[in-house]
Amino acid sequence: MDREYALDANILISSNRSLYPFDIAPGFWNQLKEKGGSKIVLVDKIRDEIYRNDDQLSQWLKTSQDSFILKDSGDENVFLNYSQIITFIQSNQQYTEVAKAEFASVADSWLCAHALTYGYIIVTQETYEPDIKNRVKIPNVCEKFNITYIDLLQFMREIGIRFD
Repeated sequence: MDREYALDANILISSNRSLYPFDIAPGFWNQLKEKGGSKIVLVDKIRDEIYRNDDQLSQWLKTSQDSFILKDSGDENVFLNYSQIITFIQSNQQYTEVAKAEFASVADSWLCAHALTYGYIIVTQETYEPDIKNRVKIPNVCEKFNITYIDLLQFMREIGIRFD
């Protein structure tokens, strides 16, 4: 089976804002659709997070979302894994109550649930921090639940995005 990648919102947002802005690197965005489209999973909660901003990225995604694999968080299996992840986080004494509440309310928790359910590789710019207390980070959840995660450059290498 081909690898499928679930993108964290920070991948698209940081690419737009600082790494590959549309006016400087349109090739990145074109290749993202062309080379990654059939391999990129767009979780509805991530999409909705991006749609909250009325900017060039949200406009691009609205016209490009059909190039990707769209996934709905109403899926019963995803919900069961979401519940398992949230239960683990809530019972974990490492994190502050604020961090636990925030994680339960943001798209990151659903992204992890989708990846756990269907074996997606999460693409995120976050890094693993074993001792962090004030925020639940995606890689920390991935380490606990044995979910594979990679950063943007590794993702670009794997799907073949190149700038000639």
